[in-house]
Amino acid sequence: MGYDDGWSALHLEMPEVVPRTEYSAEFHWPLIEAVTGITGLDGANAATRAKASRQFTEAWDYALIWSTLISAEEFGPTRTRMGHAVYMAQGEDWDANVSTPFLSPEDVLAFRPKEGLPAVDHTQTRRRFEEHYRQNRLNWPAAVNMTGVYVTCVSGLIDLFGWDLLLEAHGDDPVRMGELTNEYCEWLSPYFRALADSNVPVVMVHDDLVWSSGPIFHPE
Repeated sequence: MGYDDGWSALHLEMPEVVPRTEYSAEFHWPLIEAVTGITGLDGANAATRAKASRQFTEAWDYALIWSTLISAEEFGPTRTRMGHAVYMAQGEDWDANVSTPFLSPEDVLAFRPKEGLPAVDHTQTRRRFEEHYRQNRLNWPAAVNMTGVYVTCVSGLIDLFGWDLLLEAHGDDPVRMGELTNEYCEWLSPYFRALADSNVPVVMVHDDLVWSSGPIFHPE
C-alpha cells in the first residue's frame, strides 16, 4: 500500500513497487471525476472536493503527499506579485494581480532581508510545522505526509523580486547579489532550525536552482 511503500523508499529499503506521488493531479477535477465516479466537482464546495481528492489519492495509491507550509506569504507586504497563468481546470488559478515594491535593479540590490522581512519566532514556527504535519496526516491518512519550506534561496528571491528584476540585478552586480542572497538565507535559517526541533519525521525543502534549459545563474 501507498504509505508502507513510501515509508520504505524514504528509508532506502527498495519496496517491491516504485512508490507513486503526483504534484497536482489531486485537484484536476475532470480526472478525479473519471477515477472516482463523483460528479459535479467543478462547482462543488471545499469539503466535497477534499473528500473526492482523498478518494482519488487512495485509488491511485499515492505513497507521498507533497506539501510545504512556508511560502511567500511569510514576507508580508514586501514582495512581488507576478500573477498566475491558467493551469487548473476552469482557470481557477488565474491571477491578474501584478505589483512590486521594487522599481529598479538598484532597489533589489539595496534591499536588506534581515531588516525588511518579518522576524521569525522559533517556538511559534515549530508549532506551526507540527500542526501543519498533523493536519496533513488527517487529510491524507493513506500516504506519507510532510511539512516544509517552499521559498528556499532562489525560489524565495523569485517571489521577493520577480523574475525580471532578479535577473537584471544579478546581471548588474553579481557580487552584491551574492551578498544579498547570503543575507536572505540567514533570514530564512530560523525556519530550518524550527524544522530541526519539530516533531515531524518528513520535510520538503523546495527550490528552483536549474530549469529545463540549464542553470538560472552561472555556476560560478
